[in-house]
Amino acid sequence: MGGRNRAAKVSAFFALGCVGALGNFVTGIAWLNPGVFVLMAMLCALVAVAAGHVGRFRGRRLGGEGRGLALAGLLVGWLTLLVCVLAGLALAGLAAGLAVLVDHA
Repeated sequence: MGGRNRAAKVSAFFALGCVGALGNFVTGIAWLNPGVFVLMAMLCALVAVAAGHVGRFRGRRLGGEGRGLALAGLLVGWLTLLVCVLAGLALAGLAAGLAVLVDHA
């Protein structure tokens, strides 16, 4: 890859940032302040998705250069957003369930 499709590289870089931010939950450090790491993952995912779409478009004009890398960034970005939204919904459901339990006590 010659480097003409910089958006594809940016998308892949921020996709790795998504994986790194969510990967901190495995090590345990993210459990100290999970909101920061989820927010970081979501911001990286938004940049990865936007740059991935630009990279796919530029790759089409450049004869396919970087289209696979941009697609990988797109997929990881959208999956990260899905995981973060599901985690937020689970947290909201947990809080609502605890509020109902406390209210009846």
